[in-house]
Amino acid sequence: MSIPRTFCIVAAALLPMLSGAAEKRSGSQPAALKTFLEQQGFGGAPLQRRFGNHLFVTTVMNGRGTALMIDSGCPYTLIDRASARGIGLGVKETKSYVSGVTGAAQRYGVSELATLRMGNCTFTNVPVQVADEGQINLISRPQLDGLFGAHEMAKFGMIVDCARQMIYVNPKGPSAAATQRLAEFLSGRGFTRIPMHFNPGHHLEIDAAINGHPVRLIVDTGAFTTLISAPVAAASGTSLSPQLSRRGEGIGHIQQLALGNLTISNAEVVVANVVKMVGAGLLGEEYLSWNFAIVDVGGMNLYLRPPESGPRKNR
Repeated sequence: MSIPRTFCIVAAALLPMLSGAAEKRSGSQPAALKTFLEQQGFGGAPLQRRFGNHLFVTTVMNGRGTALMIDSGCPYTLIDRASARGIGLGVKETKSYVSGVTGAAQRYGVSELATLRMGNCTFTNVPVQVADEGQINLISRPQLDGLFGAHEMAKFGMIVDCARQMIYVNPKGPSAAATQRLAEFLSGRGFTRIPMHFNPGHHLEIDAAINGHPVRLIVDTGAFTTLISAPVAAASGTSLSPQLSRRGEGIGHIQQLALGNLTISNAEVVVANVVKMVGAGLLGEEYLSWNFAIVDVGGMNLYLRPPESGPRKNR
């Protein structure tokens, strides 16, 4: 396959230089994350939230208008088979399987997008997987054509702002300097930094604890709610709502959910029996957005700030 590349139009390439000069004169950093990242040379695209609490971005794939869910819980970018046919993708079938959270598995094919445009950024030669993902459109609209996954987010130095619904791309890819500057910017605004890592299945994980029991949770912007594996919930003392539970599944209540050094008290979660690859569970979009999550996939850090810890105007 060809080498994937990206380029962004960021207000005339002089923006980082001019913004830096303005900062020196004023002696202060910008208040908004969007302004800060633009000064660092990032390009951005607005996200939308549809019914079902899914964040998505309008895109243009191979010249055709499309839309993709922003799904950090999906290891690779995945295009629905019907959409692949619609944009003229040639698909090479494999003998490998992709599996859902509860176990439904299907074989997938592989292909490559010649171009994928997202906001003011264009990616070229993007490898994708192709499978039947029609279930993501059974209830919600507008229609989505697939999932934009963690592999591409990491490769292109992406940052997802879950609360303010933006995704940012570093045209130069991941940058240690950009990661450090972002950490300093957010720490001064009350955010807690939680390191992320890829597990063997290429899922983004953080260290967490459920009622003091250490676990690892997948950071999943594509999950509408936080989900805990039924056996892990039982072992960690998670209580279930009696009227809503069956077979150890239902609505669970966690006295203390620790995400890195941040603790959420009286957390309500979904408890279910899930496939082995899910591990202990998923940190879903509701707690990510409620805690102003900044998912820095390029720098492998999750930043959270509880709603009561700082004014919204600093975001």
